[in-house]
Order: sequence, then structure tokens, then C-alpha cells
Amino acid sequence: MKIFDISPVVSPRIGVFPGDVSFERKASLDFAKGHNLRLSSITTTLHVGAHADSPGHYDPKGEGIAHRPLAPYLGPCLVVK
Repeated sequence: MKIFDISPVVSPRIGVFPGDVSFERKASLDFAKGHNLRLSSITTTLHVGAHADSPGHYDPKGEGIAHRPLAPYLGPCLVVK
């Protein structure tokens, strides 16, 4: 089976749920500013990009994603550009 990663690029242009935290990247160090390496941090919602919500997201007694089998999340898809 060939697997394709269809995850969207996470950038300031990515949409988030209304009222949620938008993506923001802050550079601490950067070559362009004469630093010897590049360091940065990001702030965003945990729901950014492609993801699957575990039952623990919407059910107080639901299990976390670490307890879910991977098989239901793999399968055919249609990618539209």
C-alpha cells in the first residue's frame, strides 16, 4: 500500500475554527539578523491542519487518541486541488 501525506501546510494562511488561536511564528534567532543559528517558536490551536479528534475531545469519558487503532484513519481519499 502506498501512503500519501495529504496534510496541509501549516502557515499564517491556514484557517482555524472561529474564535480559536491562529498560527503565529516568532523568530528568536535568525541568520538574516547575524545569529549563528535559527530558532523559533509557534503559537496556535492544537486543532490546526489535518487531524482526527479522539472521543476524549467531545466526550468527558472518551478515550485519548493514543488508545485508538490506526486502521480506521487509513484508506482511500480524493484529493482536490
